[in-house]
Order: sequence, then structure tokens, then C-alpha cells
Amino acid sequence: MLECQQCGHDVICHFTVLEKYERFWLDLDQDVVLGSGLCESLRHLGERWAEAVGSSIGLRTLNERINQLAPLLSQAHHTPITQVPAVIQFDGIWLRLQIPTGTVKTDRRQRRRQQHKGKRMVLLVALGLWTDGSGRREILDWELAEGETQPDWQRLLDRLEERGVRPEAGLQAVIRDGKGELGAAVAQVYGTRVIEQRCVFHKLRNVADKAREDKSGEAHRELREQLLEQASAIYQAETATQARERLRIWVRTWQEQAPKAVATLQRDFEQTIAFYALGGIARELVRTTSLLERTNRELRRKFRQACCFSSRRGAEVAIYLQVQRLHARWTKTSWARTARSLSLAFY
Repeated sequence: MLECQQCGHDVICHFTVLEKYERFWLDLDQDVVLGSGLCESLRHLGERWAEAVGSSIGLRTLNERINQLAPLLSQAHHTPITQVPAVIQFDGIWLRLQIPTGTVKTDRRQRRRQQHKGKRMVLLVALGLWTDGSGRREILDWELAEGETQPDWQRLLDRLEERGVRPEAGLQAVIRDGKGELGAAVAQVYGTRVIEQRCVFHKLRNVADKAREDKSGEAHRELREQLLEQASAIYQAETATQARERLRIWVRTWQEQAPKAVATLQRDFEQTIAFYALGGIARELVRTTSLLERTNRELRRKFRQACCFSSRRGAEVAIYLQVQRLHARWTKTSWARTARSLSLAFY
């Protein structure tokens, strides 16, 4: 490691002639990739390897070993998708990232340091589901953005469309919640060529929230449960026509007692029963974004462990590793074997 003579920063350099004399080689690379994918902290990895080599290992050294996977990100975002899923679930999950403020401060060692501040960013995720009976699922792509605006979602959708995810290739439906401006982005990219299904779970949760406003307090608890049970039964109907009839009866029953809850369920109701138009697809796959919610819980484990990512590249690599670990689990492949393959990509 050398020191820059202008800013005083340490600079990591690699010399081929010195490679065979390095303390660490492939075994360390494999272990840090394996451990990071399992949400193990760099500090814990460093403590384990310090015992093995007999001296301390800097967190920056370990971080650089993990971030050497960054060139694989382009492949993950741009490789053509030849087997297109019938259904894609979309959702966003929030994390914290340090971004430069543009100011420079000199530290105690007289090194000029870029100042950073924490900022909330959202990870937009697209989970593909195949309906051929194989149970296959795969995170097709993701986008790290500042919000859930239409331009943010459209970058992700445009990239998917460019990679081959099109209705003529097999895409039938997209599933989403009601947040953000994803609906406008879907309309811009796919128009009416795909069915757009609003998540039933999120809709019923919003109805429950409004019911607590209409009928608050423990005294009305049973009444709220009855309201929600009847609302849920609407989506158990055999056909869309039957669901509309159940909605009409439900509205007539609860309009006076819970007007806010009724208005919430009526709003965009047709988008919540769009799944009836999908033939030959299990309704459990298309009524809600529950499978993606479970996936997001796995991603949150890493975000909580990291607390705040120090760079965008580091965040992207961490996300990539979690995606690869989930794919290994879903295909019943050993994560240790997958981590070893990723490490070998640079040898």
C-alpha cells in the first residue's frame, strides 16, 4: 500500500511480481465472499483470519477483497434474459448509503478526507416467477435509486425490456403494491400488453388501517375483524363477476359504519381482481407480492448488519452477493460452492 503525495491517502496497488509473497490468496477470497453472503460482518471475518495468519487484518483489506466482484455487476444487469417468466413482482426496500458532501477535511494525519453523510436509498427489485410447475423464481434485476418515482422505476423496466423481458417472449403480468409511481412506469414501458395486478395483501392491510380509524378502540375489535374477514372473502370468489357482486354486498353492509375502509377497498378495485384474467396460473402467485416480501426480508438481514454502506459500489456488491446466495438456495445449490466459483472468476 502506497501513500498519495497529493492528498495523503493510502493507495492500494497490485504487483504481479509480489503476488506469490502475499499473506493472503484464494483461501481468504473464498472465505470473505462466503461470509459476506451469509451476512457475517467484516470485523468477525477479520478476527477469524487474524488468528490464522498471526497478525491483524484491516477491514479495508477485506472490503477490497469483496469489492473485486464489482465487474460482475455489469453482467448481472445487462446479460440477455432468454427464458422470460410469466409473472414479475416489483417492490422497493430501503437502506442507508454514505454519499460525498463535496467538502474536504484534513484529519489528524494531515490526510485530506472527503466528507460523507448518510442518505436513505431504495432498492427496487424485480422478482421473476415461472408458472410451468417448476417453482422457479429468480431476481431478474434491481436498481438502487433515490426514490420510487416514475423515472426511477422506468430505468429498471427499460433495462428489463432491453434484456428481452417482453410480452411476446412470455411475460403476462406484473404484480405491485400501491406505493410510488410504478404504475405509470409500467404503462409507459408495456402499455396494455401485460396485466397489472395490485397486491391484495397490501390492499387489505390498508382497509384494516382505515377500519381502525372508522371504528377505533378495543370495543370495536370484533367488528373490525368481521369487516376484514368479509373483505378478504371477496378475493376468494371463483370469477371476477362474483368478486364484484361480493364487493357490492360488502359496500352496502359497511358503508355507514366504516366509510373510510369502504372507500379504500373501492379505490382501484379492478386492479386487485385483474388476476382472474390470467388462465392456467396459480392465483397464489399473482394475487400478492408475498414471495418478494420474503425475499426482501433476506435482503434486510444484510442491510441491518451493514447499518450504512460506505459506498455505492460496496452496496451494489453486497446486493449482488445476496442475490447469488438466494439463487443458490432456490436452485438447491451449495452456497459454499457458489462463493468459490465467484472467487475463482479473478484467478
